[in-house]
Amino acid sequence: MFTFIITMAILTALLWFGFKLTGAMLKACIWLFILVPLAFGIWGIALLCCCTLILIPIGIRLFVAGMRVIIPG
Repeated sequence: MFTFIITMAILTALLWFGFKLTGAMLKACIWLFILVPLAFGIWGIALLCCCTLILIPIGIRLFVAGMRVIIPG
């Protein structure tokens, strides 16, 4: 019975570690393949807006929004 409890504890620890590792990999993939290209698109639009004198405030806000997509908080 004691061996069974130890085996279940080890199995639980391995599954917990696998869950954490899988979650970290999923978050890294979402950041790399979705958020980074989205931020570059926003920065491109911001650069286009900053080329015209009247749209500079919108361009600056878009640069900030693009940075918040990459680094939330």
